[in-house]
Amino acid sequence: MTTVKRTFRRREPTQQRSRQTVDCVLEAVQLVVKRHGTQAITTNRIAEAAGVSVGSLYQYFPDKRAIFTALHDRHVDDVRQVIGQTTAAYASAPLQDFTGELVRGLVNVHVDAAELHEIVSSAVPEGAVGFRNALHHTFGRVLSRADERQYSVDETERMLFVLPRMVESLVHGAVHQARALSRDVVRSEAIRTVQVYVNSF
Repeated sequence: MTTVKRTFRRREPTQQRSRQTVDCVLEAVQLVVKRHGTQAITTNRIAEAAGVSVGSLYQYFPDKRAIFTALHDRHVDDVRQVIGQTTAAYASAPLQDFTGELVRGLVNVHVDAAELHEIVSSAVPEGAVGFRNALHHTFGRVLSRADERQYSVDETERMLFVLPRMVESLVHGAVHQARALSRDVVRSEAIRTVQVYVNSF
């Protein structure tokens, strides 16, 4: 007898009410973390905080990982927005200014929900690689601008190797240090570190 492995897929919300339910569930996770801490996250608590039945929650999220994946997707959208807005606003700015503002925005996005970000990162570990790749693409476009031809091919390649990894490490590191240091200190140190590197060329 052939056995079939049952797979569960998240039901995609197609109507406004369904989308509202999904939004309520995702926002409820943050509420549970604030009230009870990260160790207390259960589907029952999330459903209670969202004001929906556990059955309704399972219609859209078969397990906690599905919830964390959806939270990660929402976080990715926030990161893309920061990158897009900074790239547009600093299109003609020096690399130092662009990099500083980019780091500022990315640190803010990550530190705003530091505890939740740690949980999501553990559930979706491949997110760090995707973030680094997005940064590589962004810096590649910025360095190819006409006003950045002051850098040689070798210098550009070196910066494309270092900057995405440096920014990713500093931004994600800010999440862990947010409890020990103030956001302003973490952000200013991250900006200073990246700008010192850029100014070395």
